[in-house]
Amino acid sequence: MDSQNQSESQRELPAKALAANEIRPDGLRHAASILLLALILTTQTGCQLFGGFGRRIPVAPVVFRNTPTKDQLIQTLNAQSSAVRQLSTKVKVAMDGMPKLRGTLQMERPGRMRLKAGLLGVSEMGVDVGSNDQLFWVWVRASIPGERPAIYYAKHDQWQNSPIQRSLPLDPAWLIDGTGLAEFKPTEQHEGPFSDGDGRLKLITFRQTGSGRQTRVTLIDPRSAQIEQQAVYDANNRLLAYTNSTDYRVHQETGVNLPHRIEMHVYQNGGQEVKMVVEAADYAINALYGDPQKMWGMPTPGDVPAINLAEVPVQ
Repeated sequence: MDSQNQSESQRELPAKALAANEIRPDGLRHAASILLLALILTTQTGCQLFGGFGRRIPVAPVVFRNTPTKDQLIQTLNAQSSAVRQLSTKVKVAMDGMPKLRGTLQMERPGRMRLKAGLLGVSEMGVDVGSNDQLFWVWVRASIPGERPAIYYAKHDQWQNSPIQRSLPLDPAWLIDGTGLAEFKPTEQHEGPFSDGDGRLKLITFRQTGSGRQTRVTLIDPRSAQIEQQAVYDANNRLLAYTNSTDYRVHQETGVNLPHRIEMHVYQNGGQEVKMVVEAADYAINALYGDPQKMWGMPTPGDVPAINLAEVPVQ
């Protein structure tokens, strides 16, 4: 399908290793869900603190009074994203098949993050998720019902061509864009903005990734320029994932408009859906302090098996 025909179509669319036979499918699905959470949270932003869960901050100012050109729209969206280098916040997480978790998130763009979350906010009763320049990991603690303790990990470059990535197409490049602070690169092809029929602007982006050509459809509020939805399609026009971002609040110092509720859906090749809802509070922007080795280093508990996701076969 050439880009013109495809764009017309998109305008209509909304420490030791375990043996492979020891790895339970439920454990991998939960690890994938947690990984999804980790990756999409790395785009959240917010130095001044917001209030607690449920507090409302003044609505976003009007950015556009008339329909912007493509260049004006992309310049505005990229300026919002570039205002954030670091983030820390508290989160509530709801995922299919897992109890609700509470925890904390630290992030340093473009790809460093650490999420510790658990039952009643105790990370020893939940998960430790992180990413640095070389790899990412998901440590599922023993207290998750039905789960064996294990650390799932993979190097970023190896993950792109791994069997499980082809089955569950999680791509950090678009997951990191998924919550309102997307980057629109000049090396990618962009079309629009178009009307989506409901008063929103639609921007279509064609990009080349490690798993092939993808199309991202972004829906944007025409006045505030806040990103309300993003959907990602593969080269065959199959929906891979979509994100709804709501409960936007304006950060007073930077003026960045931030979603505090993020609902994301990712689809496996067989049609199974991984769903997650995240609520965020108390954003702190560009104010991280601490030892980088401790913040961004993968834990290495000696009594917990390590599973390289890039080497896990998909049956």
